[in-house]
Amino acid sequence: MFLMNSTGMLASFSCRELMDTAAEAIKAANSPESGEITAPLRTTVKRENDSLLLMPCLTSETWALKVLTLFPGNPGKGRPFLNGLVLLFEGEDGTPSAVMDGRILTALRTGSVGGLGVRTLSRPDVASLGIIGAGAQGYWQVRFACAARPFSRVFIFDVKRENAENLSNKLRVDLPDVEIRVCGGAAELVAMSEVIITATTSRSPVFPEKPDLFRDRCFVGIGSYTPDMREYPDCFFDEVKTVFVDTLHALSETGDLIDPINAGTLKRETVRPLSSLFSSGTGFIPGEGSVLFKSVGVSVFDLYAAKNILSAGRRLGEGIEFTL
Repeated sequence: MFLMNSTGMLASFSCRELMDTAAEAIKAANSPESGEITAPLRTTVKRENDSLLLMPCLTSETWALKVLTLFPGNPGKGRPFLNGLVLLFEGEDGTPSAVMDGRILTALRTGSVGGLGVRTLSRPDVASLGIIGAGAQGYWQVRFACAARPFSRVFIFDVKRENAENLSNKLRVDLPDVEIRVCGGAAELVAMSEVIITATTSRSPVFPEKPDLFRDRCFVGIGSYTPDMREYPDCFFDEVKTVFVDTLHALSETGDLIDPINAGTLKRETVRPLSSLFSSGTGFIPGEGSVLFKSVGVSVFDLYAAKNILSAGRRLGEGIEFTL
């Protein structure tokens, strides 16, 4: 059995390789007719404000289970909001094969999916990126986006300016050739950004009700993953008519799609899986109007990312072999 901690995992991944892996995972997740993957929706167990999430995914080769704990009060105590483990088993006989840090895997696979959205839906020559939400996921969204496109400017906004300043300081170290600026509001950030990523857990829209604000831009929505969460206002869909999702499960999981469809501002039939663009003849051209990629995540993404990082970790010696 192989153990990979956060240090080993961070030493073993490649942004570009994980985005390629995310593309394969999205294609697999949107091809249920193959029968290759068994991936039930996540199970959530709540106790007061805290949650335990269980996300299994089974293939003939590998079985995976990601277990996460979400404690909203932790950041105020200087502790991570999210913790967890990923367990891998041999698909042939159920033998345990690996244990990995679930918090880091979640960060990397979510970053890779967001980066894939940027790589697929934005113009190749975009130069300015905006990130709303300066938590751990905000950092990884910027890192993967900058590996997907040659951004020279990154703008950051968070309702807690201290968080935005902390993220900007970290990014200046890791992306020394990129100009990093903190914005005073979401409208200011959008006005200066060609690509905008939202990575919050907000239950009310993070943008003002100004349709013109959303014209001719690429948006990636990462944060809203439950029906009571919402990052985009009603007027957003007056301007943004092209919507892609990581899987069609998003239609029943995020308030960013449920609410506008129920209100009639977004037509259900216009929402397509991102995987539909990975074949020829789709007719989509980046830069022609505004577009939204909405991701809620599924366990298939965890399995594919875990296998990629585990393979690299074994090759590089970034882990520990042990027996139970």
